[in-house]
Amino acid sequence: MTQNTSHDHAAFVSKLMAITADELKASAGDSNALTKAITRFYNAATAANLVLEEIENILGVNEGCIMDLAQLSEEDEEVAIEAFEDLSHT
Repeated sequence: MTQNTSHDHAAFVSKLMAITADELKASAGDSNALTKAITRFYNAATAANLVLEEIENILGVNEGCIMDLAQLSEEDEEVAIEAFEDLSHT
């Protein structure tokens, strides 16, 4: 990756993280809205050709990132993770 491409990638990931965290926060307590936010995140990440491992790391399934930023309740976090797992294992 060139430096410009690397910078573009980092900027995309940063923006995607912020948008998704904001959407998850706004969706707290609403399973359908949480699922839609995760679906938008997943679709944007896969459209950008990110590999599944990176997508998982960004979301925080393996490492806390978006999930930490969103500060969801345990119940809402479970909904979000389940929605992601449904998408990523299809």
